[in-house]
Amino acid sequence: ARDDFAARARLAAHVRDASSAHEIMSSGALRQAARRGRAAMTTRHGAAAIAQGVFGAASAPWWSARAAARAARGEGGRQSYATGPARHEKVISDDLLAKLGGLSTQALVDGLWVMGWPTSHIMGARPLTEGQKKCVGRAVTLRFVPQRPDIAASKPPGMESPEYEAFEQCGPKEVVVMESVGPWESVGGDIKFLRLAQKQCAGLVTDGSVRDTAVLREYGFPVFSISTTPRQGPHVHQPWECNGVITCGGIVVRPGDAIIGDQDGVVVVPASHAQEVYDIAHSREIVEDIVKTELAANPGPPGRYYPFVSGKIKKDSPLCKLLASKGYDSSKFAHTAANPGARAGLGGISKSRNTPGARRAFGSLGGVRNKSYMRTDAEFNQVLEQFAKHKACAVLRTGVEGAAYNAMDAAVQGGFRLAEFTLTTPGCLDAVSRFASRTDVLTGCGTILNIDDAKAAMDAGSKFIVSPILIPEVVTWCAENKIVCIPGCTTPSELYKAYTLGAPVQKLFPGVAGGPNWVRAVAAALPMLRINPTSGVEIDTAADFLRAGANSLGFVAPAFDQNAIKAGDWDAISKRATEIMAAVKAA
Repeated sequence: ARDDFAARARLAAHVRDASSAHEIMSSGALRQAARRGRAAMTTRHGAAAIAQGVFGAASAPWWSARAAARAARGEGGRQSYATGPARHEKVISDDLLAKLGGLSTQALVDGLWVMGWPTSHIMGARPLTEGQKKCVGRAVTLRFVPQRPDIAASKPPGMESPEYEAFEQCGPKEVVVMESVGPWESVGGDIKFLRLAQKQCAGLVTDGSVRDTAVLREYGFPVFSISTTPRQGPHVHQPWECNGVITCGGIVVRPGDAIIGDQDGVVVVPASHAQEVYDIAHSREIVEDIVKTELAANPGPPGRYYPFVSGKIKKDSPLCKLLASKGYDSSKFAHTAANPGARAGLGGISKSRNTPGARRAFGSLGGVRNKSYMRTDAEFNQVLEQFAKHKACAVLRTGVEGAAYNAMDAAVQGGFRLAEFTLTTPGCLDAVSRFASRTDVLTGCGTILNIDDAKAAMDAGSKFIVSPILIPEVVTWCAENKIVCIPGCTTPSELYKAYTLGAPVQKLFPGVAGGPNWVRAVAAALPMLRINPTSGVEIDTAADFLRAGANSLGFVAPAFDQNAIKAGDWDAISKRATEIMAAVKAA
């Protein structure tokens, strides 16, 4: 039908009605739509794919309903289902795209956060080349699916493959975004991506890996990927759908969304709200530039102007006066955030009625629904690798107001590389948020008792979740979102139950209840467990626990002397941390 003029006319008449057949046929749109539809027909979205290709997104529901009725009557029993349009009706203009590209990725993330949107940072996608040019373009999406024999047989061959269809839609203002089935799987190499160079593509972004690094760098377009690999991809996954809605690095991407990438990573700006995001982010950049210029001319602590997270900039505050001196009305600026947790999607914070300054409620996100907490396999595995490598986690539980950050910082200075702030500690989530961007320590949150607690911790930037008891719904939620959860257990049955629910590390709490010999017996009988004794582990027993089979240890009282915290004796805490780490390494 693609090559026969009369057949194309008959197909057009079958798709809609005779009066529009000539218009469709002569426009040439049908040839491309038939090609797209043939690839998509192997999925449940086939009818809608043809409708969107020929008549536009608005006609998809009309086509799907009629096509489904026809399919139900015959044509091999195939049936199509209604689906939403892949693209949003709003289109990002070239002018707006250029403006978005002129902003930093962190300003764009903050712009979305101020609006109450979840984080839009494609997690794990890093620049292939240090100093590569900025990536700015509209998304052309490509989804890979796991390989199996019938998938390979059904996928359109050669030039009709969805990946090549995606490449042909790229140009100087388009970025191809690829959803891989895994972070280490190859989405392509030099020969395939030569076409992107010929098309002068604005960039390539994937949550998988790429091959032929040296050649890709010579092509000149920016590339962002989880990693590089020498492996081939077809034996693991196949390109399946072009320009559908995908999830890349845990972030939803629709065709036509703005993709902005710099040395910090890649951000997705929804086409539906691109103008609003720009307006807020641009205002933030203005404030940042003014503050930076002022601090450069008059050195002093940034805290004079930061953070400003409590709504509009306060009247008669130092920042308000500074902006006024530069001719700006501070009431025109939306509130912004300077702390790392804000960039992770933190918003609408209010204190709980329970522990002052400790737990936070995150229920006022301005109507946001279905926020994604999904982490990548790479992030999940990295947490487990850090626990296996460093062995000892500093667990801070104190009632001293305002001491959380300094106490944990002292422990890190002494050698700890794993940190857990408990929710019963005043200022817990603020401290987690401040630690979230540090590269010298992996930060988690403890005393998680329900899913809302877990979400609050993840919003603040926590990398892992810890509970004092086994709470099945929390473990299950974490497992579904690829979040490392460490629930408290007291018996072999609870340890194994936690493991079967999806907890990759199991906390023995309190650790003093069993002792090294207990751990040795359980580890021998249940070698699949990663036991983490906590509370009751002392400096002189740390090595014994590890030799007995413990995967890692949690230090509470031995790491944080409450008298030292009350006195602000951070050197004493650092010295104690150094002693603990020496004992751990002795194992």
